[in-house]
Amino acid sequence: MTGNLDDERQENHVTGSLCKDQEETSFLEHVDEEVETTEANTVKDASFVSKDRTGVIQKIRKDAVYRSKFLVTVRLCLACIAMGLFIGHTGPAFPDLRLIVNKDLTTASWLLTAWTTGYLAGSLIYGLLCDKLNRQLLLFLIVLGMSLASGISPWCSLFPLMVTMRAIGGACAGGLDTGANAVIAAIWGVDGRPYMQTVHFSYAFGGIISPLITEPFLAPKRPLSEMAKESLNGTENISFSNIYHTSGLLSCSNSTNCTVTTELEYWGETKVQYAYMISTIIGILSAITFLVSYLKRNSEPRTKEQQEANEASRRISTQISKFQKFGVMILLMLLFHVYCAVEDTFASYLMTFSLLHLNWTKLKGSLATTIYWASFGFGRFLGIFIIRLIHPTKILFIYCSFMVISLASFTVGSVLLFNPIVWTFSSLVGLAMSIVFPTIVTWTEETVMPVSGKIASLFLIAASSGTMLNPLYLGYLMENKSPLWFPYLLLGQSMLCLLIFVILFICTKTCIRRETGTEVEIYVQGKEVEQESFKSSHA
Repeated sequence: MTGNLDDERQENHVTGSLCKDQEETSFLEHVDEEVETTEANTVKDASFVSKDRTGVIQKIRKDAVYRSKFLVTVRLCLACIAMGLFIGHTGPAFPDLRLIVNKDLTTASWLLTAWTTGYLAGSLIYGLLCDKLNRQLLLFLIVLGMSLASGISPWCSLFPLMVTMRAIGGACAGGLDTGANAVIAAIWGVDGRPYMQTVHFSYAFGGIISPLITEPFLAPKRPLSEMAKESLNGTENISFSNIYHTSGLLSCSNSTNCTVTTELEYWGETKVQYAYMISTIIGILSAITFLVSYLKRNSEPRTKEQQEANEASRRISTQISKFQKFGVMILLMLLFHVYCAVEDTFASYLMTFSLLHLNWTKLKGSLATTIYWASFGFGRFLGIFIIRLIHPTKILFIYCSFMVISLASFTVGSVLLFNPIVWTFSSLVGLAMSIVFPTIVTWTEETVMPVSGKIASLFLIAASSGTMLNPLYLGYLMENKSPLWFPYLLLGQSMLCLLIFVILFICTKTCIRRETGTEVEIYVQGKEVEQESFKSSHA
């Protein structure tokens, strides 16, 4: 009997020790988790402080995994600069592209639609191929194709050929955009906030310098009196060897005889091809970096521990039912669709709107586009730091609201033809839209579901469909109704964008967080819950 009591006491002592050990282990694991998180955040925050730059350099030199991820990010930044250059050419160069193919605004809008249609197809193709081909090789082919097709397009005087080249360039750009978002999310995981913003800032930086490269090569706009020294009230014989397009008041019977009834202006010879050539060289150089990486077999590294850590940080996706995930995905795709339609259309049509409605010169229109891109890029640079301080949910609400206010003010200034308001809010629109896209991706990654290659592909398909449709009806409305439809349409779409995000936030707040509340409670009160669980299992 005494032996049984001793055995029972020994068993209880062992059980109690085991319980205590498990409690201590759980507590230590929780502390270690907090320490690791704190250290990670400290290193992440300190990387932007000058006194800790040496530590980052040492990590690049000595940590092979960190160095490989860093180099992948640098290559993606270079490629996104090239993409920003090509997309940034579109707005200032669009009137000159019309001159090259000799088409009206409605027909020439297909050049923009071809790019976005290709962009949509490229996003879909990348989503299908990302798991089947080496990513470095795939990105090399994408960037090379984008550079060559975009560089060739302004040399095509045949409209169908230019449309084809634009579509191919857009397809490659769509693949690059999808790949950049997916790769950054994959290699950095939950630490990818600043790196995602950096990649998108690189795209904006390309857009900033693109109009500056384009402007010197644009066709000059000159009065016809420079070439016709006699009276413009009669019929004159004038040589028009360098004229691609003139006002509708100029009636020509052949290439040399024209009937002029009033003072006219004409477009001189365009040399915009050389601006595209400069960007093509930059794009090819960035593509070579992916080829070198592929030949060295130095594709993006993901160790088993990193994969497990990333999956653990994304467990929230397993808490969503298929029906809820489908509904949230529809809302997210609709948000990308509307937002990207506003962002792309404003940059692409700002030059055309300034010429048609505000009666600005090409120099002023190009300068306005440059200021827009500068504000856009500056906002994305600030986003690298803002994303550390403010939760993505608050950022999206603030910036979407700011976008509505800026476009409303831009519309008022355009209606009143008050240039100071137009100048001010055309730049503030760029600032308001600067970090919305990457923040939506980050918000989705942290709140809803992991952003895999296929998910990123769906997002970019929705985005490109918005940028594909807008030029079609906007070009028609501006040419046949009024150029003021440019700000009217974008203001309405920005308001819809804010509404969609509010609905999306309410859905995720009521559905996703309620289901993951138990998991959060276990994490915060891990020690107490594990103790209770242990006692219950031994009751």
